[in-house]
Amino acid sequence: MIFDFLKKQKEFKQKKKLTQIMIMSLQISESQKSLYIQALEILDKQWVDNLYLELTRFVENYELKELKEISKNNYSTVAGMRKKEALEKQKDLNSFSFLINNL
Repeated sequence: MIFDFLKKQKEFKQKKKLTQIMIMSLQISESQKSLYIQALEILDKQWVDNLYLELTRFVENYELKELKEISKNNYSTVAGMRKKEALEKQKDLNSFSFLINNL
């Protein structure tokens, strides 16, 4: 799980880089992304650590929610998804893959 990987990170530089990657993977305008990245550059270590912790908790909650949803649905429901639903699910999974690939 991505949460486990994020939780293991101890170095400040690595946390900051991962936070930047997560910001860049958000589906918001490029100007907003730029503002967040600029703000990240002026934050001190404590604020970056707090932001990283919040992002890590968000990822954990998201992953737990996905696991619960998968366990509720049996294989036949997942296999019977309409093509549009399957593509949307794949897009969500790819956004997390993007995060891992950029590490």
